[in-house]
Amino acid sequence: MAPSISPRSPSDFLGAAETEIAGVERDLARRLEMLTDDGDLVVLAGMVAAGKVGVTVLDGPAGAGSGGPFDPARYGIPPEEFSRFQRLWYHFKVPYARASLVWWHLFCLALRREDRVDRALLRMTEWLGPRPGDATAALARAAEVPGPAHGRRGGVVFVTDAEGEDLAALTAAVRLGAPLLAVADVAAAREAGRARGLDVRTAGAPAGEGAADRAGRPGLWLGPPPALGHLPRTSADAWARLAAEERDELLATFERRVSSIERVRFLTDETPVDNRGVVALVTECRKLPVADWPETSLALMTQLWCWQEAGFVLQELNQSFLSFPALALFLVRKFREYGARLPGGRAAGEPPDLDGPEGAVGLARRLGRVRTEVERTHERCLHFDGSNWERREFLLPLSEYRRVRPVPEELCAQLYDRTGVELPGRSGIPAEWDRFLELVLEAGGSPTRVVQEIAHWAANARDLPVDLAIFTVPHGRKLDQPWTMEFTDLFCYTGFREGFRPEDFGIAANRVLMYNVIAQRMRYNAVKKAQNYAPVMRFPPQGFNLPDIAVAEDANHGGHTATGIRLACRLPITVTHGGTDWNGLADVRLNRSAYHRDNRFLPRDMILGHRYTQWAKGVADATYRRGLHFEEKWTDKVKDLDI
Repeated sequence: MAPSISPRSPSDFLGAAETEIAGVERDLARRLEMLTDDGDLVVLAGMVAAGKVGVTVLDGPAGAGSGGPFDPARYGIPPEEFSRFQRLWYHFKVPYARASLVWWHLFCLALRREDRVDRALLRMTEWLGPRPGDATAALARAAEVPGPAHGRRGGVVFVTDAEGEDLAALTAAVRLGAPLLAVADVAAAREAGRARGLDVRTAGAPAGEGAADRAGRPGLWLGPPPALGHLPRTSADAWARLAAEERDELLATFERRVSSIERVRFLTDETPVDNRGVVALVTECRKLPVADWPETSLALMTQLWCWQEAGFVLQELNQSFLSFPALALFLVRKFREYGARLPGGRAAGEPPDLDGPEGAVGLARRLGRVRTEVERTHERCLHFDGSNWERREFLLPLSEYRRVRPVPEELCAQLYDRTGVELPGRSGIPAEWDRFLELVLEAGGSPTRVVQEIAHWAANARDLPVDLAIFTVPHGRKLDQPWTMEFTDLFCYTGFREGFRPEDFGIAANRVLMYNVIAQRMRYNAVKKAQNYAPVMRFPPQGFNLPDIAVAEDANHGGHTATGIRLACRLPITVTHGGTDWNGLADVRLNRSAYHRDNRFLPRDMILGHRYTQWAKGVADATYRRGLHFEEKWTDKVKDLDI
């Protein structure tokens, strides 16, 4: 296996952008660290609460925080049961790599009563009850939550104002069989407890309002948490208020949209549900009155309704349980994350509107408006893990992402060497590429050769090392009606790094086969996306992509496995023809074939890589303006890579 590239794009960011982008990368890295040193202890505490093991297990190495691997067999714990709770905790933490330990405690107590995840999630939601800031109501509600059989509550209640981190409070509550509550003000909770004759305790010093955790992360909710217990009722009421025809039309829209987007994978009970499974559940709900919808289906339909209203990336919830608290956390955090990016952060501090008659859907509508504002100043991007379908959204400032970057002298020299024409200017603006193409045509060259040389240079760029640089644009025909395009109406070219040998990376295919497999997939994607524009669709469309960086692209994709597409950076291009902008028909994809942590693309790599989309668009748009086409050879399978 070839060594890692160990790439790091140089920073040329303007002003405060370097600080912002570094913050984006830190936050993304934290949200990807799903396995932590304290995970075994959280799992064991949950198993104690669920009655699966005795409390003495917390006195072992994991309970002492030794950091070493936990051996369940040493304590007589069936490995499959321990693995099950590890999975449950993992799904709890998606998509933020953290979760409320209070929720986990309640969930595991509910499993003790009935060992079904869907029922436990419903009971957890009911037990969460009032707004956490209302200490008196929360303490009164605590009496309704049963404690495990190994201890007696005896009036003791543990509280925490750091529900996403306070592991000491979780283990203390589990040891004593006491309730564990999330509160906004520990002192107020103690006072309210004394008034009720309760012994209100903490496991450590209060974190304080707005405090970050030990990893430097802000609080789980990024602000005060909302009330949650009412969400199933308000959501059912919101659905019931819709006229039957309107409700059926909305559900039918879900069927169409879910069928056309990339893989979804939600957890109902402990069973994964993909796109077809979601559509089947929607279809069942269309046949039933709202009152007869199963609780999990109600949560799913509400999640889809929120997606419809807010326009978030549905797959960010992949690998998570379908529950109202999980949906609420996602909406509230997203609202506050977006709001913090607005001028003055004016929406970040607004209270989340979950208490109104529309519940989660009402907040989703507000989130949609805030998202629209954020998109004026930031590019929404994704991190994608092909091994488990998980996605994480992050925002890059448009001032940097779309900044036109100068064309390097090395590329100018290469273009001159191959075409005999000097690039008129170095700014990289469209007018320069238009003039350059005109001069290339006069010299007997072609737009195909220009894009090919850009791809070759991109595959060997020293400031952004990659193994493959894949450029896809329309051939030039059918741009008046792109929804009529066939596979052979797309031009695709792959530039290989000099010295790249597929066998060095365990790739069985040679370069020609790699090219053909890659190009076929790129053309397929573009043709499917073009159906979004069709007055009458020939087949279900494929959703437009946000820019993304990906790991493990080959984990669940045979074509990627065959061609070594593993660590990728995908950058969409909008091409223009006859004054009309077309999305989804063109993009640039960069690939690194060696699995290594240092080889993963970073958000800053996307910013630098965006220059390739600007250059390719400049050449492609200039080609279409002249009524020209790219070479036919590169619109179908090839027998060689000669140019």
